[in-house]
Amino acid sequence: MPLRPGDVESIGGYTLIDRLGSGGMGVVYLGRSASGRQVAVKVVHAPYAQDEEFRTRFRQEIVAVRRVSGAFTAPVVDADPDAVQPWMATQYVPGRTLSDVVAKDGPLSGRGLRTLALGLVEALRDIHQAGVVHRDLKPSNVLMAEDGPRVIDFGVSHAVDNEALTVTGRLIGTPPFMSPEQFAAPRDVTAASDVFSLGSLLVYAATGTRPFDGSSPYLTGYQVMYEAPVLDGVTEPLRSIAGLCLAKDPAARPELTELHRMLLTLPDSTAPAAPGVADSAEPSHQVSDTHPVAQGPATTGGEEGTDRTRAGHGHRGRRILISLAAALVVTGLSITAVKTRSHQNESPQSPTAPASASASASASASASAATVTPPPKHVRWDYQIGGAYALPTGVQVVSRSHEDPPAPGAYNICNFNAFQAQENAEKDWDSDLLLRDAHGGVVYDKDWGEAVLDIRTDAKRQRIASEMDTWIDECAAKGYKAVEPDNYDAFTRFPDYLTADQTMAFMKLLAAHAHAKGLAVAQKNTLELVSQRASVGLDFAVVEECGEWNECGEFARAFDNNVLVVEYTAKGLSNACSGWSSTLSVVRRDQYVVPEGTSGYLRETC
Repeated sequence: MPLRPGDVESIGGYTLIDRLGSGGMGVVYLGRSASGRQVAVKVVHAPYAQDEEFRTRFRQEIVAVRRVSGAFTAPVVDADPDAVQPWMATQYVPGRTLSDVVAKDGPLSGRGLRTLALGLVEALRDIHQAGVVHRDLKPSNVLMAEDGPRVIDFGVSHAVDNEALTVTGRLIGTPPFMSPEQFAAPRDVTAASDVFSLGSLLVYAATGTRPFDGSSPYLTGYQVMYEAPVLDGVTEPLRSIAGLCLAKDPAARPELTELHRMLLTLPDSTAPAAPGVADSAEPSHQVSDTHPVAQGPATTGGEEGTDRTRAGHGHRGRRILISLAAALVVTGLSITAVKTRSHQNESPQSPTAPASASASASASASASAATVTPPPKHVRWDYQIGGAYALPTGVQVVSRSHEDPPAPGAYNICNFNAFQAQENAEKDWDSDLLLRDAHGGVVYDKDWGEAVLDIRTDAKRQRIASEMDTWIDECAAKGYKAVEPDNYDAFTRFPDYLTADQTMAFMKLLAAHAHAKGLAVAQKNTLELVSQRASVGLDFAVVEECGEWNECGEFARAFDNNVLVVEYTAKGLSNACSGWSSTLSVVRRDQYVVPEGTSGYLRETC
């Protein structure tokens, strides 16, 4: 492209003779030195030259590129980040960008796709060996040279031995090609983040479409974090390889050495490879741990932690959405407009339905079971699922493990693990009822060493529910008044496998059986599905850390104040008490909800 009016004609001793491209932060020119050497010169837009924060980023980019030296990157030959208009010159690589090639010539296949994939792995190897994470690997940052691809533009790269720069009001990365951790914890990304981006890029190269492609940066970011990638049209073996790269968990993605070995299996001709099984019941796009790992409580700093009850599990999505909202401070985006999960098959009803509507819906849901009695509202209560002990003075409602007897004289709630097998108890289930990854390995909740149950088909839901019905029957026989099926939010932690619709379909089976036995049914956490509580058959809520995460109000409105709150931090208790002590039942417990008299026991109320 020719120079435009207002373009600089020379900088740093280089004559600028053509435009190679432009972006929001600067323009890249074809430059020529006095000796005739051609270079690519990146010149920062004048407004950003006045921004010291951006200058710091630009300096980091120069340092990062200089640290990297490899056959598939373009080295820096000159730079001046302190000039009135900062600039950097790199080796000029003749060739179009991958995005331009795919847009004009169509997707790659055969040898072209194989060369691209292997070249990018080698480029990432050189980048990572230099201690740099690129963080913006995308089609427009890949040049298609005759002898292989070149990775360019380290504008948001991060040297792993330096503190990441905090940038306010700018999107650090490109949503369709960013990793989940770039949204959740952008300061803590590792080399595995580039592997995720590579997976998205290779899907684009092979099909011309992106595996995550929402109608806005916000929605695309949500898909990256929660939803399965769209791999339609990706043939094997690339389909399985890309699926491994796109695992939500960074630890589940392949190392570059392993990835290089797998990519060597790509066909070296234009003959079509065997198609992927697009309609398989078991997606091929995530690898999970194939062995359970017993772990202690996971903590994220301060007083936060998790316990046997999966404290905070229902809020993993919330934490990421908060981080995403902070990252996407972009003109025209409405963060509050997309506050909770919106599934394509879910009702458009607001997740915080008015109390009157919720009350009438609850009455309708319970009409077929007149003997069902929800717990009394706004009374003292206790959470004892980690082990039973004598009720504290004044407690009228208590939740206990289904293995323990109910407390005399109180309203008792029977807790059981509904969506995952107990730790080391997967052998109690038929093998085909355990959720499995593309390689046949059992999918585990790593935090708890619990095998996830496969509720993806109606036949399997029926079989799993029939087993749990016996637990519900035992709860009723013992004298419990309600059940609390735990892990209702499992679909938010395993979005590559499970959906909200499958989750609700399974919960409906449990709720119907519980109601037939005269038991009320609690919704455990899972703010994403409060709008569906009546249709599912849920009568009240047991909510962990709604004070900590400012969610008590939404649950209160959806359940007409019939909400039992458990907090695990002093901050959470303070927030819940200050805002909801006159309306909801609130208790703070220790992280392991251990029995009174056990080391670590803690119980506080408003």
